[in-house]
Amino acid sequence: MDAATVAIYEDNALEWVARRGEATNGLGASFRDRVGRGLIADLGCGPGRYLSEIGRPVVGIDATSAMLTLAGAKGHPLVRGDLEALPMGDGVLAGALACHSYLHLPKARMGAALGEAFRVLRPGGRLLITLIEGSYEGHERPGDDFSGRFFACWGASELGALLSSRGFSEIRSGRVELPRVGVDLVTNARR
Repeated sequence: MDAATVAIYEDNALEWVARRGEATNGLGASFRDRVGRGLIADLGCGPGRYLSEIGRPVVGIDATSAMLTLAGAKGHPLVRGDLEALPMGDGVLAGALACHSYLHLPKARMGAALGEAFRVLRPGGRLLITLIEGSYEGHERPGDDFSGRFFACWGASELGALLSSRGFSEIRSGRVELPRVGVDLVTNARR
């Protein structure tokens, strides 16, 4: 994630939480059901909105110390880390959930970051990634309520091809309409 986007999250963590609240869509719980037992990482966990839904064992990873401080109240292990160099060993995860975290990476660097996710997942491990559908890439996404963050939006076939090129299989994308975001791509894949 670029320094400007990290700074926005560091400086606005409390306001971000006030605007977004807790996760109530059941995405974390349904992912846990799909993964079953084993360690799941919430990649880009922010203030920990999905940690309780995912349930134990879970670890939250985020690039910002302010968000990790807020996530600390959830009582789960947390690690400051980067999606492009995940701070864990090969094949240690049963699952990785990434809700609107990879969308802050430039498309040119996404393949390597997904390669990192592949590396830390065990064989058969699952990845769930949500991104905003579209073609926009840059720092001034129209309608962004925290102006200046970097966004890269994706199409389902474009993301599917990239995941496949990194070794993922059973790639399935769905579309969900979200009031503030537009269309969200929800993509599941298996290592």
